[in-house]
Amino acid sequence: MTRILSGDILIADVIAPLDGNQPLWDLVEKYHMGPGNKQSLDEIQLNEFSSALKGVSVTVTPGGSSANMLTTLSKLLGKDVEVRFLGMPGNGTYGETIRSSLNESGIALVPERFPQCCSHMESAVSFVFTYPDGQCTIATYSGNAKEVLKPAMIAEHLVKNSEILLVQGSLWHKFHPEFSDRLLKLCERHHRQLWLTLPTQANLTQDESDKFMHALSSANMVFGNHAELERLYSLPLEQALQHMQKTFRDRERAGGEGRTVGFITQGENGAAIVGAHGVDYVQPLHLEISEIQNTLGAGDTAYAGFAAGYLKKLPDAVSAHIAMTLAGEKLRINGSRLPDPKTTLNTVAPDLAQMLRNG
Repeated sequence: MTRILSGDILIADVIAPLDGNQPLWDLVEKYHMGPGNKQSLDEIQLNEFSSALKGVSVTVTPGGSSANMLTTLSKLLGKDVEVRFLGMPGNGTYGETIRSSLNESGIALVPERFPQCCSHMESAVSFVFTYPDGQCTIATYSGNAKEVLKPAMIAEHLVKNSEILLVQGSLWHKFHPEFSDRLLKLCERHHRQLWLTLPTQANLTQDESDKFMHALSSANMVFGNHAELERLYSLPLEQALQHMQKTFRDRERAGGEGRTVGFITQGENGAAIVGAHGVDYVQPLHLEISEIQNTLGAGDTAYAGFAAGYLKKLPDAVSAHIAMTLAGEKLRINGSRLPDPKTTLNTVAPDLAQMLRNG
């Protein structure tokens, strides 16, 4: 069994179509949001979007990138993984939705004293507005997790008793910088594997960027999408992929523990597998536009599929095909996750499912 520890903001996604809702269109234009964009909301903006959604039929589902990935991974591998999550679901209806999804996936929430440790925990919420072609724009109110979830809550034994740490590249931005610093310090002290995701936001400070690049140089696995990679290196995709490859090669030459692999999704162009000695490509699952419900969580689903194959020691190309298959099926779902990824894989790609079971 592989034990994985992660931490992030836990979010409830409120999904609503933009088509036919002029107040929502007006707000999206007001805040210069577009397909694929992500926007942080303050309380005033939260109330604006909430008012625009009154009377609108919405879908409420648990979300958050780390939680999306790890719940999918946990459902794919079952008892082969044990996941613990440093997070704050919050109180109220949204908090219960988030907490129930973790329990149902077998993920343990830590610190164990939540929610008793804080009487007022405000859930984070993302308003996910979908365009007719399935693209999304996301507006997120982060609640008060940043104030409640302190670096001191990362008990050393949580890292010591894990084999892998999954760290979001955006954590320096989401929480107090010392939260990520402590996770990475403990990861290095106990020689644990580091899985890293690329930062999602464009406005990293120089300090945040420097710390991320230092973490990247010691990571065992890196996940992200093409836009995040291009932004990280300020280069076109092919050159950015080559720079990531060089980072991995430098790590290998310096005697880094284990091999490093990057999995970079490219939307309708599939994905790239980046190693120290080359870049390989995998095609996406072909879908008609009419089949796409929304793109929310497709990347997280792909990361989970690739990680499942990696943990089962399958060839990277096979892991990538699992990733693309599950991501394609997620596009058919109006939510951020596949309800039952294991059954989905068994149904649409039994050969891949068999390889995952036998790995």
